[in-house]
Amino acid sequence: MVDISAYVDDAFIGQIGVAKGGRRIIDVQERAQLLEALDGSSYQVSAGGSLSNSIVGVARLGMANSSLTDSGPLRIGMLSVAGSDAQGAFHNAQMQQAGVQLLSSPCPGSATGTVIVMTTPDANRTFMSYLGSSQELQLTAEAEAAISSTRLLIIEGYLWEMQGATKAIGRAISLARGSGATIVLTTGDPGLVARHRQEFWEQLDSGSVDVLFANREEAEQLLGRAVAASQAALELGSMCSVAAITDGPNGSYISALGRLQSIPPFWREHPPMDTCGAGDAYTAGFLYGFLSGLDVASMGRFSARVASAVISRPGACLSAPEARQIVEQIPAIAEQHRHGAILAMADGLSSPIR
Repeated sequence: MVDISAYVDDAFIGQIGVAKGGRRIIDVQERAQLLEALDGSSYQVSAGGSLSNSIVGVARLGMANSSLTDSGPLRIGMLSVAGSDAQGAFHNAQMQQAGVQLLSSPCPGSATGTVIVMTTPDANRTFMSYLGSSQELQLTAEAEAAISSTRLLIIEGYLWEMQGATKAIGRAISLARGSGATIVLTTGDPGLVARHRQEFWEQLDSGSVDVLFANREEAEQLLGRAVAASQAALELGSMCSVAAITDGPNGSYISALGRLQSIPPFWREHPPMDTCGAGDAYTAGFLYGFLSGLDVASMGRFSARVASAVISRPGACLSAPEARQIVEQIPAIAEQHRHGAILAMADGLSSPIR
């Protein structure tokens, strides 16, 4: 997807027929009308989509670490469904510049999807998504070869909106399992989960998912009821090895092998400017921490810092300078958790036996 990001007021959101903070799928005519209505606004265009934001973040964190430690860069590939239009060429160029290898070619005559991201003064964001040409999700030979040798396969929940998703995702999981890879599933947004709840549960029930990412609203849609983020993490964590549930300003909860970790939010000096991409950034930080061998609590704290960097200014993707700054903090984050664990143990030893 290509993101078109603009700042609007609450009155504008009220006029376009979508709930504030929500997402609605639109056709090409509605997109043209909305862009015309935004004509007087200043907006920026960037390579986007939830998965793109996350893996660009992982790639930039990897490049930052490579420059600091002389280690080799991460090898990251993406099965892209960009169209053969100018927007698709722009998206693919941006991904390649970020160090992401594309594992498919545009379908001739196809149109790239776009997401109009509207941010209000309270840093909330509302999405209007044009999905582009109807393309069938298929695995190329290059993609199958990459999946067969990967350490980690990320499946973006938005894929369920594509034709052929069930077959292609099943094939990808089978190939990744054969190589011993870790399977990661992200849930996208609450509306998506509501529409494709059965598909998500089929993956969870079959034991196909190792790591699940969701926010509290998405977790509630999965579970079918209102629930605290901590409880959601425990319940969904019983279906996979790790479940990370974010809860906005309340931080996040991570259930790992039956143990719950509460991760506080990380705040910068200034209040958030734009929450678009916060969950994608959190996912990027967590996955990079996983690949770097951090413990679960340190992964969570690292993820909170990555998300904080993204929401502190306009734009949904981690920048290269931000990545370098955050990677430099890894030793301090790990030491902070180690010290906290020692204090917790000492407190436990001094407590009366019950």
